Amino acid sequence: MQRHWYRRWVGGIVALFILTMGAPVRAENWLPKAGTWETGIRTGYIWGLRKHAEMIPVNLRAGYTVFNGQWWVMPAGAFEISAEPFASVIHSRRPHTDGSMELGLGLPVLTYYFDTGTRFAPFIEGGLGLLYTDLRGYKLGGHFSFMENIGAGASFFLNENFAFTASWRYRHVSNASLYKDNQGLDSSVVLAGFSYFLPQ
Repeated sequence: MQRHWYRRWVGGIVALFILTMGAPVRAENWLPKAGTWETGIRTGYIWGLRKHAEMIPVNLRAGYTVFNGQWWVMPAGAFEISAEPFASVIHSRRPHTDGSMELGLGLPVLTYYFDTGTRFAPFIEGGLGLLYTDLRGYKLGGHFSFMENIGAGASFFLNENFAFTASWRYRHVSNASLYKDNQGLDSSVVLAGFSYFLPQ
């Protein structure tokens, strides 16, 4: 897989954002309201920032909107807490690593959507999680690790129930010194997919 693939993909997402920022429908009519459940699926590409491990993830998502922020307290928007079970197929430039995979659970994943006055809703997010990986040759210490991630992205609401979402995350994986080796693995993560917000 060539490196320039993800650059064109990110460029397309940026172009979509620019085209949709002027959409006339107000985001406050589309952002999830407090008490709304979300289900979703996302996929994309993960690449190690200093170690050449590359992965194709599939993330499932189950979220719940806790509250809607008001501008006099915080930026107008919606705060959501989610769980993200995921699996990734690992592709690495090191010998004997192709075919490896990782299984994990992001819990909690915290997301805040900002009201822009359009269908376009940027967000920031971050979270913690657990990870099982059989990636070899990276001195991760063992199969079990913890992960932390932080990132940003945007959702485009197609209607009151469906949204297209794209995001970037910085991810750190390490075992918190459970094992002798604990060099960790830092990665950049690009994800895109769809969310369905259940009617209340």
